[in-house]
Amino acid sequence: MSFISTLTWSCIKLQGLIENPELEEEEKNNLVLNHLNSVEESSRDVFPEFQPGWEWFNTSRSLSVSSDFKDQIVVVDFFTYCCINCMHILPDLHALEEKFPSDQSGVVVVGIHSAKFENEKVSSNIMAAVQRYGIAHPVVNDSEAVLWKTLEITCWPTLLILGPDRKPVFVIIGEGHRDVLFRYVDCALTFYKNRIIPRPLPLFPKNSEVFQSQLLFPGKICIIECECVEVPTVSGGPKQDSTYLAIADTGHHRILITSLQGEIKVTVGGEAPGWKEGSYATAQFHSPQGIAFLPPCYLYVADTGNHSVRLVNLKSKEVNTAAGKGVQGTDKEGGQLGTEQPLASPWDVCLAHSSNSDDPDLLIIANAGTHQIWGLALRDLTWWKKMHLEAGRCLRLAGSGAEENRNNSYPAKAAFAQPSGISCGVLQSPSADYLLFVADSESSSIRQINLKDGSVKALVGGGKDPMDLFCFGDQDNNSNPKGAVLLQHPLGVAWSTISQILYVADSYNHKIKLVNPLTKVCSTYLGNGKPGFTDGGSEDEIQFNEPGGLCIHEEQRILYVADTNNHCIRKVDLVRSVTETLKISVKLSAEETQTLISNTVPSFEVSATLAPRSSNFNWTVKFHCADQQWKWSDDAPHSWKITHIEGLTATDKMGHIQDSLMKIDLLCGSLQESNGPNNYVQVQADLFLCAIKSGVCKKKSVIIRLNFVLNENTEVAESKIQHEFNINAD
Repeated sequence: MSFISTLTWSCIKLQGLIENPELEEEEKNNLVLNHLNSVEESSRDVFPEFQPGWEWFNTSRSLSVSSDFKDQIVVVDFFTYCCINCMHILPDLHALEEKFPSDQSGVVVVGIHSAKFENEKVSSNIMAAVQRYGIAHPVVNDSEAVLWKTLEITCWPTLLILGPDRKPVFVIIGEGHRDVLFRYVDCALTFYKNRIIPRPLPLFPKNSEVFQSQLLFPGKICIIECECVEVPTVSGGPKQDSTYLAIADTGHHRILITSLQGEIKVTVGGEAPGWKEGSYATAQFHSPQGIAFLPPCYLYVADTGNHSVRLVNLKSKEVNTAAGKGVQGTDKEGGQLGTEQPLASPWDVCLAHSSNSDDPDLLIIANAGTHQIWGLALRDLTWWKKMHLEAGRCLRLAGSGAEENRNNSYPAKAAFAQPSGISCGVLQSPSADYLLFVADSESSSIRQINLKDGSVKALVGGGKDPMDLFCFGDQDNNSNPKGAVLLQHPLGVAWSTISQILYVADSYNHKIKLVNPLTKVCSTYLGNGKPGFTDGGSEDEIQFNEPGGLCIHEEQRILYVADTNNHCIRKVDLVRSVTETLKISVKLSAEETQTLISNTVPSFEVSATLAPRSSNFNWTVKFHCADQQWKWSDDAPHSWKITHIEGLTATDKMGHIQDSLMKIDLLCGSLQESNGPNNYVQVQADLFLCAIKSGVCKKKSVIIRLNFVLNENTEVAESKIQHEFNINAD
C-alpha cells in the first residue's frame, strides 16, 4: 500500500474522531496535532514536481513545487470541471482563501485538473470552466492525469494538504467537509508556525478573454407567452407580440427576457451573485440555470448556486423563493414545505400535470447535487402510485441518491448521475406514454421516466453496468438501429410535440442530436464535433461550444440553443436546418444610462465637440497608473468593450489595449441633430496592475463615457479625439 493510501485511511479515521459532537474543541485539535506528530515521524515522499509544458491558469508563470510550495501550507485540489461534487467544494476553498490570504498566512490553494471526459482535457475548455466558476487560485492542466496516477488518487474531489516540507500530511475525500478542512489548516499553521514563510504566488489572469456578447456562459433558455412583460401599447396601436425568450445569463447571475429578435425587455437580478428576494433590481441569483414558464405570468428558475428554486412574478415584477433554503442540502427524501426544504444544485426545471389535471400542477426539479429528480406540488394532487402531495410540499420523486446509471420499475430504487436537463412529452403511440426525458450528464445517457407509474428506463447512451459512468463517446446508430449509442456529458433536452423527436444538447461533443423515443435511434443533427463558433446550413460547418440548454418554438419551428462557451444564443430553423446567432441588444433611455454610469465606480465622463459634417474619427485614451507602488502590467490581456452607444456606430465593439493605449474608431453618420444625451459612447476598460514589491496583480475595471456636442461654428471636422486618465490601484 502506498503512503498516500495509508495517509488516506488515517485521515478517514481521524475525521471520524473529530466529528464526534461529545468532544471539546481542544480535544479535537489535540487529535489533529497528534496526527501531525505521527506523520512527521513517518517516511514520506515530497509532492512530485510539475512537468514542463503543462498549461497554467491564473498565474503569470508556471509554478514549481520546489520553490513555490516550500515553507507553505498547500491545499491541492484534484478536480474535474464536470463534477458537481467538485463544484460543491469551491465555496469552501474560496472561504479558506479569504480567511488565510497567501501573502499573509502562508496558506496556498492550487487546483490540479485531472479530466474525466476527453473534452475536459482541452486547455481552452478548462479555462472557460475556471472563468465560469470564478476560480481565482492557480490551476494546472494535468491532461493525462500523471499526478493522479502517481499519487493513486481515486476520487473527485480529493484535497491533499502539504506541510512546509512539501510532503502530504492530510487527505480529504469528497464534499461537505468544510469544518474539517479549516481545522486541519488551522492546526497545521499552529504545528508548523516556526517553519512557515508567507509569500504571494504570481497570481495573474493571463488567459482572460474578451467576450463579444451581452451574455456570459448562458445555461438554459425558455419560450414564454406573457402579456405583462411590457407596458401595453396605446389604444388603437399595433398589438405587441407577447412571445418572448427567457434566458439564464448564468455567468452574470441574472435572467434576461428578450424579444424573439433578441432585444432585452427585462433584466431580473444583477451581475453579482447573491440570494435576495424583492424587485427585479434588488433580487439576486447565483449561477441560475433551468427556467420553466407557468401561465399567465410566472417563471420558475433553478437557482443552482443558491441551491433553490426561485419564483419570478412577471406581473408584480418581484422575485421570491419557491423551494430551497439558500444553502446546500443533503436530504434525499424531502417532504417539507418548499422554503423549508433544502435542495442541492438544482440544474433544470419543467412543468408537468397529474393524471387528474390538464393544467400543470407539479414542478419537476433535476436536483443534480443529490443525483435525483424532485417535485414541488403547486396544488394538492395525487401522483404516481397513489402518492398524495400537499400544495407547497417538495420531495424526491425518483432516484436513490447514489450516483449510478440504474434503471428500475420502482422510482426510489433507480439512480441517476448528475441529472442536468429535463423535458416532458406525450408519445403519439397506442400507449400514449407521458414521459419525462432526462439528460443524465455523468452517465452520458438519456433516460426516461414514465410519469404515470414512475418506472425509469434507458433511452440512449450510457453503459449496461449501472456502476459504469465512463461509457462515453460520440457514436450514432441511425445506420444501425440495434447498435450502441455513445454521448459525452449531455446537459440539455427539448421535446417537440409536433415532430415527436427529442432534441439533445450533446454538450461535450459540441453537437445537437435527435432521438426517436419509439425506435431509440439517435443521429447527429447539427455540429461537426469540434468546438467552435460557425453558423450556416451544413452539418459539416456548423459549430457549437458546449451547448447546455434547448427550447423549441413549435409554431415557428425554431430551436433555440444556449451555446454556453460561445456566450450566445443560437437560432436553428428546423424547416431549413439553418443556424444563425441571435443578436442580443439593449436599448436604454438617457435617464437609465445616466443612472448606470453614476452608480459605477470608478467612472469618467468627458465631452467632445464635433462639426455636423464629421464622418469618422479615432478616439484614443492613454491610461496612467497613479500609485507609485503599482505599475502597468505589460503582458496582461488589457481590453475594452462598448457597453452602450447612441447616435454613432463603431467599427469594433471590443478590442485589446496595448502599451496602455485604447484606440476606438467611430462613425458619425447617425449622429442625432439635437445636442444632449443622445450622442454618446460608453466603454468599459479592463486593466491589470501589478504591485512593484510583491508582484501580485489585480484587475481594475473603469467606465468611460464620451458625450458628443454638435457645433455649427466648428470649422474643422475632428479626426482624432484624445484623453488621458490616471488609474488608482485601490
